[in-house]
Amino acid sequence: MSKHTRDLDIIIFGATGFTGKHCLPLIEKFSKKLHLKWGVAGRSEKKLKEFLGQCEKETVTFLENVPIIVANVQEEETLREMARKARIIINCCGPYRFFGEPVVKACVEEGTHHVDISGESYYMEAMQLKYHSKAQEKGIYIISACGFDSIPADLGVVFLQKKFNGTLNSVITIFNVWEEGGPTPGATLNFGTWESAVYEVGYANELRTVRRQLFPNKLPSFRPKLKLKITPHKNDLVVGWVLPFLGSDKPVIERSQRLFHEKDSKRPVQAETYFTVKSFMNVISMTIMAMIFSIFARFGCGRNLLLKYPERFTFGFFSRAPPTEEKVEKVRFSVTLYGEGWNGTVPDDHRTPPNKAIAAKVTGKHPGYGATCASLVLAALTVITETDKMPPGGGVYPPGYAFAKTSLIEQLDQNEVNFQVLFEKDLS
Repeated sequence: MSKHTRDLDIIIFGATGFTGKHCLPLIEKFSKKLHLKWGVAGRSEKKLKEFLGQCEKETVTFLENVPIIVANVQEEETLREMARKARIIINCCGPYRFFGEPVVKACVEEGTHHVDISGESYYMEAMQLKYHSKAQEKGIYIISACGFDSIPADLGVVFLQKKFNGTLNSVITIFNVWEEGGPTPGATLNFGTWESAVYEVGYANELRTVRRQLFPNKLPSFRPKLKLKITPHKNDLVVGWVLPFLGSDKPVIERSQRLFHEKDSKRPVQAETYFTVKSFMNVISMTIMAMIFSIFARFGCGRNLLLKYPERFTFGFFSRAPPTEEKVEKVRFSVTLYGEGWNGTVPDDHRTPPNKAIAAKVTGKHPGYGATCASLVLAALTVITETDKMPPGGGVYPPGYAFAKTSLIEQLDQNEVNFQVLFEKDLS
């Protein structure tokens, strides 16, 4: 990383957004504990001052002296000036497809670490393709997917690998979300997440092009092969119906596992990702919604409708209005992981059926704000406090590979994102 003096350790860029707002109390708490200096950045100095004043009242914390940096994604020099001031940028300014690269570019040029909460595969893989070598030259880390997408799933698989005494062949993850005490009015997730998903599906062809360049070589095929269950089904580990989850968790896990294989000569774990719905009526509704979404997202006019009426297309799950604080406090999530493999070390061409299984669960508060903010802030702190445990030399990485040897899982476990083994059993 660049050797010139940095005024600050951490800057939150896009601080006045809903995610930035929920990160701020955690930044303040941990910065005090670790004696770090932090600041906020965004387009409007006035809005940032008002934001800090509002947060000061809500958190009963003195924030008047927090440095304010004016930076705009459309003004490159302001981003470089921001990057020069800090050791790491926490980037909360999405959708990253449109606003992410200028910040990454500024951080790479100024030798500044960067973390964000993108769940957008195109953006993440394009940044790895374009900036990995440059980040290594500067000795810095660019790490996306540091929120609910995809810390619980990606680090959850790493957690299973650590706890599994033997060779882990495959893992399935099952995501569930619910409200304690029953549903309250309003959306569960904000518009930004929906907007990212619409563009991700709409421009899927671009992702395929990037992937061909980023991964020219196929990974070896391992057996037994884990097959995706496309049809709705039941699983003894969860309540309700299980459906394929088409978010970014699977590609993020696959990127980490590819790196473990290519860099550390480890057998990559196969993964499939799912989510649960309570009733079969919900299965039918979700299937219809998914079909409409996949068709509409491919055309400009369809995308405009999806973005204009998120509530109607998602039965109120997404909205242009952010979730209420009451909703944020009540929503909980779990990611259940089930893995199979063998006792001891096995050769890559091993074909006998697995003889051992393990299950674990990652649980926490609201996936979009509680778990995401804790994961994002702790990821940023880990980068600057445990650099010696990160992959040597810097680079652009997914979180599972980046943080595998750090204490991030333990830190999360102490801060309401809990990792626990449910059971291990013999399958022979």
